[in-house]
Amino acid sequence: MSKYTQDKNYIYYENTNIPINKFNIRDQKILEEEERKLLLKSYEYFHNNLSEKTIFDEIYLKELHKKTFNKLYEFAGKYRTVNISKGYTTFCQVRFLEQTSKEIFKKLSSDNYLKNYSTKSKEEFAQKLTYYMCELIALHPFFEFNGRITRLFFDMIVTFNGYEYINYQDALEIEDGDNKYIKASIDCMIGQDNKMFKIILNGLIKSE
Repeated sequence: MSKYTQDKNYIYYENTNIPINKFNIRDQKILEEEERKLLLKSYEYFHNNLSEKTIFDEIYLKELHKKTFNKLYEFAGKYRTVNISKGYTTFCQVRFLEQTSKEIFKKLSSDNYLKNYSTKSKEEFAQKLTYYMCELIALHPFFEFNGRITRLFFDMIVTFNGYEYINYQDALEIEDGDNKYIKASIDCMIGQDNKMFKIILNGLIKSE
């Protein structure tokens, strides 16, 4: 678990990378295993509840985060209230976060929440997915688990459109010290999405 740099570092236990949690778990391996179990349950729950009535909006994104991690964390489902960065990467400043989120989801709404791509080309779908994934990566709205919830969000969208969950196996290969997905995410921050597009395109497989 990689620690964020924050304006006010109050979600971690002192001198650790471990977020303060409801069960006061201080062992990182135990906590990560609990997070993994919760994420798997969340995939099952939201997958089983997909329907024509599902709206992939800001409320849905927050609900994914809350339902997944509320058992462990008080901050589940809540947008962050501090600036955060990782390494040299600084995410959306908190004073612009709510406004920027509204703009992203307004645009996504105008694209009908990507609910009509089951009959369109995989390339066109991948391009749209890439654009919005990069937007959410740059937004980084939550204190923690942005990557996992972003992937869950888009996995539900692709499932709705008749695809399997996006396969990131190739993207997890290490390349110059980082995996391809992390490198692609960093490129998203500077407006370059070619690497992410290739990852998503290669990972899109129609359900049988």
